[in-house]
Amino acid sequence: MSIMSEAYMKMYPMEAKDKKASGKPTAVLDIPEFKKAWDLHRETSIDIVKRFEYMAQCVGFTDKDTEAIKESSDIIAANLKTILDHIYYEKLITDPWLSRWFRDETGKISRQYVDVRRAKQQKFLLRILECKWDEDFLNHVRWVGAIHVPTFGLEEMYIPMRLNIALWGYIHQYLFNLFAEELRSDPDKLRRITTAWTKLFWLVIDLYHIEYLPSWM
Repeated sequence: MSIMSEAYMKMYPMEAKDKKASGKPTAVLDIPEFKKAWDLHRETSIDIVKRFEYMAQCVGFTDKDTEAIKESSDIIAANLKTILDHIYYEKLITDPWLSRWFRDETGKISRQYVDVRRAKQQKFLLRILECKWDEDFLNHVRWVGAIHVPTFGLEEMYIPMRLNIALWGYIHQYLFNLFAEELRSDPDKLRRITTAWTKLFWLVIDLYHIEYLPSWM
């Protein structure tokens, strides 16, 4: 069991217990189909690798998608500075809602903090391009999400889910526009790469928000 899994089990020990049906009216877990569903829910809550594998199966993320993301690495690497400058210095700090997370106590944009967040996002995107979907990477994604809520972060910390989705939406939109421009003469490659990144974004968003809804997830 990984460090993140152990921390999760200490925080929510009831998840580790076997569930048995109680009461005749709603003996749901006595029904094989429901018991199977519960076991799957429990396994994918505890085991981060199983969760990724199950979700990858749901969205159809395969080795072909991993290869397509690798194909896009040259395009992203060559445009990484432009991508991040656009996301952080043109989009996030000018958005009336999202920009509040980059302001200091006087209400002004803290350029230093924006630079820090931009640098972290750069490391994360470069790590994605390594295409190593191992337990270390998956737990990293989960941990980044966890420290934005009180579960593993500061007691007063709670970054709304919609902020995270908006950030990934901005990145998604910019990447797609970039791919469309760079690959306009190769529509098949464009389709493969954009499809692969879309699937991966959903997988990342799922792992990122595990601690946002712990009793459900």
